[in-house]
Amino acid sequence: MLEIINLTITDERKNEVIVKDVNFTLERNDCLGIVGESGSGKSITSKAILGLVPSWLKVTGTVQFDGKDLVQMKTKEIRKIRGKRICMILQDAMSAFDPLYTIGSQMIESLCENLEISKQEAELLSIVELEKMRIKEPAQVLKKYPHQLSGGMLQRCMIAIAMAVKPDIIIADEPTTALDSINQNEVVTEFERLRSELDTSVIFISHDLGVIQRLAQTVLVMKEGKQVEYGKVEEVFLRPKHEYTRFLIHTRVQLTKSFSDAMRKDHI
Repeated sequence: MLEIINLTITDERKNEVIVKDVNFTLERNDCLGIVGESGSGKSITSKAILGLVPSWLKVTGTVQFDGKDLVQMKTKEIRKIRGKRICMILQDAMSAFDPLYTIGSQMIESLCENLEISKQEAELLSIVELEKMRIKEPAQVLKKYPHQLSGGMLQRCMIAIAMAVKPDIIIADEPTTALDSINQNEVVTEFERLRSELDTSVIFISHDLGVIQRLAQTVLVMKEGKQVEYGKVEEVFLRPKHEYTRFLIHTRVQLTKSFSDAMRKDHI
């Protein structure tokens, strides 16, 4: 479905390499998890795939999709793929929507652009997809402005747009970061449903190893702009090869143990 070969990103203002030689493949209906600390290059790597980086960042290497190299594509060509065949769900749902327009107008505009349907068809489709996301009174939600909805609701609206478009690949850039644990669980559940219903491949970027272990079949670990580990989730989590991966897994185990111990004491 997607093959990344030696993807490198250079900041030409500083002549500094910020991501170096990233390699991975994404199979149909699989989920690839990308993990790493803040500043490790996770988000910028995902944006480089779709040509969404600032002009001063030079992207080299190969992003092979459907027999074409996206890195070599002109902006007009890649726009036909971006949003329609490869969708991106951004980290901060609040900033992803324009505060001056209702949720409905923005959903309808996106669906009209990508599916080439009428506004009436787009509105009906928006309601259907919001219902699938278990959003109550979807017709009323379409009339609201972004600031009138919670982060979890906005995130589900973004996923609803992606589900309506039915892309080949969805790139989700830390979609659960700003959410509480209940909303996080609901959003992850929707991604599981999305893959099972639409046969869609997913690149899921997160610092939460628990979410990655639940969703992904393959995991890529990044540190300081470099790929330090890549493989099947079970193999990486059970037998991590790199010191940094071992540190991440050990830290998660310790945090989980501390929480379990605290809960046990409270119960006693």
